[in-house]
Amino acid sequence: MDNGNSFTVELINDGLLTVQNQQTILEASLAAGIPHYHACGGNARCSTCRVFVEEGEKFLTPPNRAELTLAKKMGFPAGVRLACQTRVNGGPIRLHRIIRDKIDVEMYVHTNFSDATRSLGEERELALFFLDIRNFTPFAQSHLPFDVIHILNRFFALVRNIIHANNGRVIEVAGDGLYVVFGMEGSIAEAAAEAVRAGLRIIDEVEIFNDGYLEIHFSHRLAVGMGLHVGRVICGEVGIGVKGALSVIGYPVNVAARLETATKQVNNSFLVSEEAFLLLAEPPANVASAEISLKGIPVPHRVFLLGRPYVFLNKTQ
Repeated sequence: MDNGNSFTVELINDGLLTVQNQQTILEASLAAGIPHYHACGGNARCSTCRVFVEEGEKFLTPPNRAELTLAKKMGFPAGVRLACQTRVNGGPIRLHRIIRDKIDVEMYVHTNFSDATRSLGEERELALFFLDIRNFTPFAQSHLPFDVIHILNRFFALVRNIIHANNGRVIEVAGDGLYVVFGMEGSIAEAAAEAVRAGLRIIDEVEIFNDGYLEIHFSHRLAVGMGLHVGRVICGEVGIGVKGALSVIGYPVNVAARLETATKQVNNSFLVSEEAFLLLAEPPANVASAEISLKGIPVPHRVFLLGRPYVFLNKTQ
């Protein structure tokens, strides 16, 4: 609230601050008894006082030269400000204090901050895509380790090229499966369209791979199971210092994973949730749909069957 001489700022998880006219956020925070880190004494040299602006950035003074210099050096993402240099001229404003103890200092200051841009965590609406190889266990059990890894590498190179061509990002590789997100750039409608385009192309390319290589050299055929859903999820860098280890978590991720598993139940290689399908500006024509129950998901889901029934040279799935 603005009374002409002071403003109220919500410092999330710390409480409300009253910031006087011409007072910095750091000064107000310290005056309120909050142990706000400021190793350099509030002189824009250490960055330990940094805050993340959740709401109301337009009500903050623009970065001055000292803040711009340090922000460039540290690789600050959008929304990160130095509390020691930032003043308030309106509201409402909601901020997170990023550094709260010495471990936080190690994470955010004694590393290249630009590598951990998403460490702060953000909510995004994304297309969530799971893929698993069907009929691979019989192949792995009956071939040399070299051949097993060789075929996996050939397969994943094929899939990875298609995913990248459609602006997808691989989040996780586990055994013979992939977890991919679409929509890190662009709208959720574009993300759904790109994910569907990638899935349909993968189906076609796997058949070409089967016909032109795998069946000829190994008398075997592979298929894929793919599930696609959309929703709001939490994104952030999580891990043990591995650069680029983006995690995307949330309830919609569970739904997408269950859709991939349900491809065997429905006998169709690509299941797309109704929420994702309705985002498509040019959906595939004459697509069948079904209402199915998913393990661990309390409500049934309507899905659209964009893939093909499973037909294996080797009948074991």
